[in-house]
Amino acid sequence: MMMDMQMLKKGLESMPDRMTPAERNKAYADGEEVDYLPFSFPGNGETLSPLYGFTVQQFRSDFDVHCHIMESLHKEFGAPVTASAKLGLKGVGEALGSVVRYPENAIDYVEQYVLTDYDILPSLEFDPRSNEFLQSKVRRIHRLKERYGDDLPVGLNMGGPLSSAASVRRTEFLLRDMRRDRENLHKLLDFMVHCLLTWVSFMKHEFGTVSVGIADPVSSYTLISEKMFREFSKPYLKKTVEGIRALTGSVPGIHICGRSKPIWADIAGLGFANFSVDNCEDLEELKNSVGDKMSISGNVPPVDVMLRGTAEDVADAVERCIRKASDNPMGYTLDIGCQVPIGTPRKNIYAYLYAAKYYGRNAKKGQLCKGVST
Repeated sequence: MMMDMQMLKKGLESMPDRMTPAERNKAYADGEEVDYLPFSFPGNGETLSPLYGFTVQQFRSDFDVHCHIMESLHKEFGAPVTASAKLGLKGVGEALGSVVRYPENAIDYVEQYVLTDYDILPSLEFDPRSNEFLQSKVRRIHRLKERYGDDLPVGLNMGGPLSSAASVRRTEFLLRDMRRDRENLHKLLDFMVHCLLTWVSFMKHEFGTVSVGIADPVSSYTLISEKMFREFSKPYLKKTVEGIRALTGSVPGIHICGRSKPIWADIAGLGFANFSVDNCEDLEELKNSVGDKMSISGNVPPVDVMLRGTAEDVADAVERCIRKASDNPMGYTLDIGCQVPIGTPRKNIYAYLYAAKYYGRNAKKGQLCKGVST
């Protein structure tokens, strides 16, 4: 069946929510049946700003544009309005002195890395109270709360220690250091844990309740071996998770881009609340491997399906994900396999939302959704 915009909008209108997102998430976590499976919105204001005639840089730099896009996404698609104080994959590096470039309509990138020599490491300082880059994030959160109310959720999305190190020192140098300069690399990774936990602590003190998510592409098996992961990533992820739990009373989720299957058991043993995998991995295999230990999420392909596919392709991908993973014993959240690309068509977002509600209807943790079982 061809899915046009009118059909998708009518389909969504015929499936009104019977629960608020907070009610749905709590009931699902408690093992109760909910109206439909929890899912993550496919994209954010940064990547979807072109839908409303703005550039990515306008969303980043103009507060009114930022709010307009968030409000537009909420009105059109029901996307949540939140306050993001993300460090992302490059924020620690920028706070410490790496030069990050922000193209008008593309994802930011590190142009110059601050840690060209380990002799510089002792002089680096991460202080949210005085660092202008970090303070600019704090000021924006305060402005958002003034505009939308003090109950506005605050999310801290950041890289894992190894991926954060890659914003301070070139990835190829880090990979070389794993063989030739292990002692200094371990010092750098300890410092990255300090930076990440300092940020969480500061933001918790500043705003009260905060949620934390971790992305860690450099820990992927695509880049490093299992042995390297267990020496240079796993111990520092453990310190980070334990520190976040101590500071906030909750544990973060983690997303790893690229291949991760050889380290699934390691990830499950670290105590993460949720594990999100790239679309190059199979959700059913993940469920069968660690689904009795943690919630999982994923993994509609962001490029081949969301960006380049048809609405039918999107709906088919959503149905496959829900069929493979919605009976995960510890729960499942539908999500994209990685960040939704800039330029993703509006129709494909509608198709994702429509398919998520249609195939994910009558969801209960540990059971296939009735949308795919009947």
